[in-house]
Amino acid sequence: MAAADAVPAGGSARAAGPARTAGVLPAAGTVPPGGPGPFGADPARSVRASITQASVERAFAILIAVAALGFGATTVPAVLDQLPYLDPVWGPVVACGLAASFLFVGASVFARRLAQVAQIVCALLFLVALVTWPLTVREPIPADQVPWPWWLCTVGSTAAAMGFAPWRATVYTALVPAVYVVIRLTPVGGDAGVRALLDGVYTAILSGAVLVIAVVLRRAATAVDAAQATAVRRYSHAIREHATEVERVQVDAIVHDSVLTTLLSAARAETADAEMLAARMARNAIDHLEAAASDGPGDAPPVSLVDLRARITDAVGALAAPVCVQPGQLGSKRIPATVADALASAALQAAVNSVQHAGGAAVDRWIRVEQRGAGVHVEVGDDGAGFDIEAIPAERLGVRRSIVERVVAVGGSAEILTAPGSGTRVLLGWAPHQEAQR
Repeated sequence: MAAADAVPAGGSARAAGPARTAGVLPAAGTVPPGGPGPFGADPARSVRASITQASVERAFAILIAVAALGFGATTVPAVLDQLPYLDPVWGPVVACGLAASFLFVGASVFARRLAQVAQIVCALLFLVALVTWPLTVREPIPADQVPWPWWLCTVGSTAAAMGFAPWRATVYTALVPAVYVVIRLTPVGGDAGVRALLDGVYTAILSGAVLVIAVVLRRAATAVDAAQATAVRRYSHAIREHATEVERVQVDAIVHDSVLTTLLSAARAETADAEMLAARMARNAIDHLEAAASDGPGDAPPVSLVDLRARITDAVGALAAPVCVQPGQLGSKRIPATVADALASAALQAAVNSVQHAGGAAVDRWIRVEQRGAGVHVEVGDDGAGFDIEAIPAERLGVRRSIVERVVAVGGSAEILTAPGSGTRVLLGWAPHQEAQR
């Protein structure tokens, strides 16, 4: 492995020369539980459209219920006044049937599946009452009165606009004013003349406005529902791709850290101690692969910072050169197991790079684990040879996969400070989403 492939883990306070900062990467990947997803809020949960098909239909059902019950109640005196002029059987039957349909519309507010049926029944019964008015009247009503269906024309047209398909509602909306004008021009309708035409135009305008509003709102609600469904599908697709990318980063890191490093160590083993180290690394590689195959997200409990430091200490203890684990402020903070795994593996890889490329036993190497606020900070440093991070070939995995992307994938950050002859410091950090947003 070339020196450009691995990052000597560390830097030094006494290292001379400017250090180059590389890879200050924000936490772009999975985030701690409780925060938003890696691509923003889930539209299926936290995003609620103000206009949806269900909300529009609910509003329409309430509107027609209020209109039917309200106008129906105010029309009762007119109906009672005109009953003496109507057929003694058909007149009350029509009035009672239409009143029952109004009550059905009102009750449908609490039974949404019946709303459209109630609206259609109301519209049809009103049309029957209007068309059969000439057959209902036994003798002409007084000239100062209008046929009581006039007061309910808008209710019938509104019920049609809510319950029928647009083209049927359009036909209904045009038919009702026309029938009313014809009836009003006849003796049984009061022979109203010009007043009949004005009333018909008024009814047509009001009913047409209701129909246009209903059609526009329904189409807008349908478009909103379709847009939200598309957003949910795209979000799910992005989440799957993100999970695949995170898994790829983890596999690349395991292959580089465990498999490739073990093979290289075995190939270079020329002494008994080197062979024993290679064998131990091979067992660790097998353990890592088995753990990656069996563990799932959230399987392990949170890890304390004390356990994290102990894990790092045990791991670097098997390296060919000494690495000092310095004391640091450790509180009672616990971090997710996936975060602890990523930080420990990245720190070990940085230490391995330092042992391989920073220099011999004369180089000082250290690791510090400490709590910072609600998060954790890990520093891996040495005062060795350093390197030019921009000279690392794109196909190399040591820095990009095993250190930087590994930590970023769990919502952390990685910063590498190094320059040729100036040592190296690898700064790893992680904090909960709430702290990261401050």
